[in-house]
Amino acid sequence: MELQHLLWIVLCVAIAAFAQSLAGFGFGLLSVPMMALVLAPRDAIVVSVLVASVSTTTQAVADRRFTEWKTVRRLSYLSYAGMPFGLILFNVVSERALRFGLGAVVLVATVLIIRKFQIPADARGYDWVLGFVSGVLNTSTSTNGPPLVFLMKSRSMDASTFRATLNTIFSIANIGALILFFGSGKMNHDNVIGALVALPALAISLKIGYAMRRHVNEELFSTLVASLMLLSGISALVAALTQ
Repeated sequence: MELQHLLWIVLCVAIAAFAQSLAGFGFGLLSVPMMALVLAPRDAIVVSVLVASVSTTTQAVADRRFTEWKTVRRLSYLSYAGMPFGLILFNVVSERALRFGLGAVVLVATVLIIRKFQIPADARGYDWVLGFVSGVLNTSTSTNGPPLVFLMKSRSMDASTFRATLNTIFSIANIGALILFFGSGKMNHDNVIGALVALPALAISLKIGYAMRRHVNEELFSTLVASLMLLSGISALVAALTQ
């Protein structure tokens, strides 16, 4: 991998990790489209999952006192059930089709979040569908966050519980994704080098993001979540239409 590609990966990771540390999600949503400007899309996905596995695990451990463990267990099981299907899509469906579908779904979810759509706590059917879809998206696009973000915001989780629970689910899901990528031969030497080089930038961005959290109240947090979802949906559609 060339030096300019490595430097670009470092920059992408720094931006995505800062956003994730504030919002609790968004690493893959931001890093994959940016990395794909200089890397093959499938390489961008693998590098993103490699770095995200470190980022989410670090945050899951740091914030573990806020984690809602029943939600973690339920959605993690469902996410794993969807991952093999996502890997099939990763191998057989065009990148443009995947991005277009992701963008459309994210924008619909964003509108519902802005309109404060509520899912009752006892409506477990949403968990089954959205947990499964998050697993499919994890191994097909490295962006498993939107279904889970929509589900948790629609149940009015506070910011600390939202971040901790999401990152714990992501951490568990990324282990499965990496095993599938490795087992199917999608992981290579350049992917690993790119991820390793970016780890110092990841650590710095997470430190800055955690320091900034005290300035983010619940209202600002909700605005940040909706804005990040909107940006990611638009960027996915633009990428699908222009590449």
